[in-house]
Amino acid sequence: MKPLCHLLTTLIMIALASMQPASAETWESMAPLPEPNAGFAAGWVNGKLVIAGGTNWPEGVKRWLDKTWVYDPGLNQWTPGPSLPRPLAYGTWGSDGQRLWIVGGADGKQARNEMLMLTKDDRWKQVGTLNQKVAFAGGAFVEGKLWAYGGTPDPDDWQQVTTALSSVSTSGKASEESPLRRECVGIGLPAVVGLGGKLYAFTGAWMSAEHGQVQNSAEAVAYDVASKTWTKLAPYPVSARGVAAVALDDQHVYLAGGYGTDEQGFLDAAWIYDVRTQQYRKALTLPIKALVCLVKGGDTVYALGGEDQKKHRSAACFRIPVAALLKEE
Repeated sequence: MKPLCHLLTTLIMIALASMQPASAETWESMAPLPEPNAGFAAGWVNGKLVIAGGTNWPEGVKRWLDKTWVYDPGLNQWTPGPSLPRPLAYGTWGSDGQRLWIVGGADGKQARNEMLMLTKDDRWKQVGTLNQKVAFAGGAFVEGKLWAYGGTPDPDDWQQVTTALSSVSTSGKASEESPLRRECVGIGLPAVVGLGGKLYAFTGAWMSAEHGQVQNSAEAVAYDVASKTWTKLAPYPVSARGVAAVALDDQHVYLAGGYGTDEQGFLDAAWIYDVRTQQYRKALTLPIKALVCLVKGGDTVYALGGEDQKKHRSAACFRIPVAALLKEE
């Protein structure tokens, strides 16, 4: 009888476990993107996720996208939104929760300098321009403006990356701000978030004249919007480019993924940066090794698509409660 009792006990435990809610400490799969994508703009707009533009590689040929997709968390479903005026990827984007802005980027032929806004009547409208074209800049929405840091005026020439800083108001007025002054060359693909009146920028890439190839950076800096001053922060734990960043609350920034050395390849490692203690701690890794896009909506963080192999894009999407990412390991 003991083996039978043991079997029954095991079956009951399995049944009870299956009735428990999924662990809050794991990423949950959600409806995938309608097509593989990376380099798109994204934001939380009126309770829904919006992504626009991007690139993918069907049959080994790079394709630049002009489509907009809207995700309803309640329905776990993507639906088409208004198309962009042109294909667009690698721009700087930001949202205030009601609108989504994109500035710069590239259309597959050249960099752009327009600022586009998704209007309340569900269309894309040009509301301003930067003083220069720029792609691969990092940016965030802070103090009523969309800020763009770094990037290059020629998406095919990484030797032209800069540390320039620009801002565009919601009405479309562009301003040149105080650039980061240092001896090194510029930066492309930095991970940038806005928090407490500051821009925080981590990692990125630049072209090494000595080695003749793109080099990753672990640099981290902060720009105070009010005082117009830059501060050097403790470097990111690894040198990488394409790291994704999202502010979890008014104190913590979640940073994850990206591309390391050719030996490391695509990354899933993650850290949380505390802006008060100015320290990093290991955090829950991404569910995929890739250059994902991270967006916070309500009390949830979404990891969307991304470049997961060279000349390849992912359509996989995941979500997780903010509280789960903040939990100490």
